[in-house]
Amino acid sequence: MQQAVVARAPFRISRRAPCAGHRLGRALGVSAGLALGLLAGCSVAPPLPQPRIALPEHFVQAPALGPRPDLAHWWRGFHDPALDALVTRALRENLDLQAAGERLAAARALTPTVTAKYLPQLSLYTNQQPTPGSTASYFQLGFDAVWQLGVFGRAESERRVITGNSGLAAADLAAARAALVAEVVRNYLALRAAQAQAALEAELVATAQRRVALTRVRITQHLAAPETGDAAQAALDAARAEAAAAPAAIAVARQQLAVLLGEVEPGSMLTAVAPLPAPPAATAVLPPADLLRTRPDIQRAEAAVLRAAGELGIARADLYPRLALGWTMTASARTAGGEIGRLRGIPSFGPIINMPLFDWGLRQAQVRANDHALRAAVLGYRQTVLTAVGETEQALAQLAAARERATQSAAAAAALARAAQAAATRARLGLADGLEGDSARTAALRAALVAIQAREAAGVAWLALYKAQGGAVPVTAPPTAASAGAAR
Repeated sequence: MQQAVVARAPFRISRRAPCAGHRLGRALGVSAGLALGLLAGCSVAPPLPQPRIALPEHFVQAPALGPRPDLAHWWRGFHDPALDALVTRALRENLDLQAAGERLAAARALTPTVTAKYLPQLSLYTNQQPTPGSTASYFQLGFDAVWQLGVFGRAESERRVITGNSGLAAADLAAARAALVAEVVRNYLALRAAQAQAALEAELVATAQRRVALTRVRITQHLAAPETGDAAQAALDAARAEAAAAPAAIAVARQQLAVLLGEVEPGSMLTAVAPLPAPPAATAVLPPADLLRTRPDIQRAEAAVLRAAGELGIARADLYPRLALGWTMTASARTAGGEIGRLRGIPSFGPIINMPLFDWGLRQAQVRANDHALRAAVLGYRQTVLTAVGETEQALAQLAAARERATQSAAAAAALARAAQAAATRARLGLADGLEGDSARTAALRAALVAIQAREAAGVAWLALYKAQGGAVPVTAPPTAASAGAAR
């Protein structure tokens, strides 16, 4: 019986910045600093939820954990240099990936705005104002300085929202990378499988043609009934119909790969014929608890919880006054209606308080709505974790079944190939006619087709397992259109 491992969501938040009230206290004195420090420390922002999820120590389908998988370069397990080159090009040239990188860069560009928002802001304005009786005109020059205080948890909540948005964009980029690599591998396997099928189906057509010719000879010599010719012709027509699907599959796979590479038409690498690679026999699986750090969808759900907590904190802070310190210097001079006067300035300094009084319960309703949204985000996080574990279990089971099918299909194809070789030898020795050899050859070719399909399915199941574990290239720096252009 498995023992459950209690995993805690690794929610991340930047270190709390020094309290604005304490900074102001050093500037204005002990008494004012204590008062504003108390206000700043009176945070109504909700604590970050830490959902504890009981996860098994290992997967049911993989009771023995082996070496850790290489999630960053898992496709190299196929040992196919052409596939490696395609994945590298796709990661560099794919347009959807570049767009996801730009969205991450846009989200990260807003990170410094929270700190800057609660620093002193200085503005300059000018104005020309006539008197109500239009007997004079005054030119005004003013400087305004405002220092907003992020009290009642407002600054910390806004920081959570910004950090959560960055986390969402980063998770989307990781998901785009994982999906891109999986699609490149899947379409590459489909291309190589279709090429192998096309060659086998061409042999099937040639074998069916020989069978039609031999059948006609037997009918002419009255060694076979006339209806056997119709049966042979029907088999030839069926073989030709089946062979027509392979070229279309090749064209579709090539074009899909070209789109993933950011190209209009397939390049020379995609037109060359190569064998279908086989997935590795060994399977490396992470412990279930490690999915919290590798799955992009779990990271996205985590960022959604962080953002929801920030939005709830902002809604709660809106129930309390907004506090700021302001300084203004206004200077004016008479410019019309008599003698031109001197520019005279009047400074002012004092607190700015914006206190909500009555709004028919709108702010309370927003708090309740955001509280429910946070609860929903936490439940969504937990569901995402359960889904990740379930998908990995399913991928392990499907991989085991696909490998067994591929092994048995390959064994059956090898046995029928030996039988076809024996039938051909008997035909050369005059111990059997050509029809027996063609029948054995047809059976062997069809078994080889099944083996190719099973081998492709095993490769797809293998990539599905690594995708279920969050397999993708680590996000070190977001790819942008500019960086991609420079790489070209």
